[in-house]
Amino acid sequence: MAASSLIRRREIALATVVLAGGCATTVYRPTEPRPVMGPGVQLDVVSVRGAAHQAEVEIRTQQSTLIGPASWSTADREACSATQALAISQRPQPDVLNPLPNAFEVNGAEVVFVELGNGRELAQPGLFLDVKVDTGAAQGCLRAPLTAAGSETLWRADQRPWALSAGLRFDAPLESLEGTGARLSAEFRALFPVGPVRLLYGVILGGASCRGSDCPALGDDGDVGVTGLFFHIGGELGIERRIPLGRWSLSFTAGGSISAFHLGAQSDYMGGQNAGVAGPFASVTLFAPRAEIIPGFAPPARRGTHGPELIVQHLTAFGRGPTENAWALGFGWRIEATQ
Repeated sequence: MAASSLIRRREIALATVVLAGGCATTVYRPTEPRPVMGPGVQLDVVSVRGAAHQAEVEIRTQQSTLIGPASWSTADREACSATQALAISQRPQPDVLNPLPNAFEVNGAEVVFVELGNGRELAQPGLFLDVKVDTGAAQGCLRAPLTAAGSETLWRADQRPWALSAGLRFDAPLESLEGTGARLSAEFRALFPVGPVRLLYGVILGGASCRGSDCPALGDDGDVGVTGLFFHIGGELGIERRIPLGRWSLSFTAGGSISAFHLGAQSDYMGGQNAGVAGPFASVTLFAPRAEIIPGFAPPARRGTHGPELIVQHLTAFGRGPTENAWALGFGWRIEATQ
């Protein structure tokens, strides 16, 4: 493997770790106990994690009982009539999940985690978690509420949830910027509420074209990888304010970013290969209308929403030659969800 490819993979892995560090999943707990009873069985949903991504379920039985499959359903459908079983697992350690079969035995007490899925269907009122039970002598279905049927609050978190945002964008400097040209970038952000705004930090990585007469030929060299293109990785800090517009919403973001650019080139290339690019940015994102807020959760939990983003930057490049400044315009698409 080429050394440059190995370095890029390590940088991407490091960026992922940096973004994830210190970001725990938001835990919503019931506003009041809501255990449900069946034939010799008690089931209690003791927490819901993230934007209804996972349910922590406590099960108590008086004898050996077959539990499962689990599914979710609406009130107008027969209990346990869904055909798609939800994945269930145990958590012997905080960061370890061991999958369980769709139906498993419990004799006494057990805590399991039910994966509720990532689809938009969870953002609707009146959903229940259905779990089949079978003691051998009696069978039944336990039905526990997941989302509110009306305006009531079923679940409450101790703090406002953070959000994870991802985007793909294309931008280009309008003037010379030390040979760095149009960029295609992936961007990942973590956003944390502070009063009426959210603080954000994120990582950016991608590729860029090379502009100018001193660019190496575009190609694929077996020793150094792709030549004639820049690879870039960097970080950003900023603040964001989201404003609802009926079923739509606008997100205004301002901050600063800095990135390291490395130009792929043959071993006999005499020009500079490394540059830094930094500067302030501002963007506006129009998030699409959809029923993203999950009923019954406070503070609000949102399933993923998405929309177009317009970005303006004023960049300074340094390292390959005389420092140069340029405005850059970009367009992207962003998705965001409560974690």
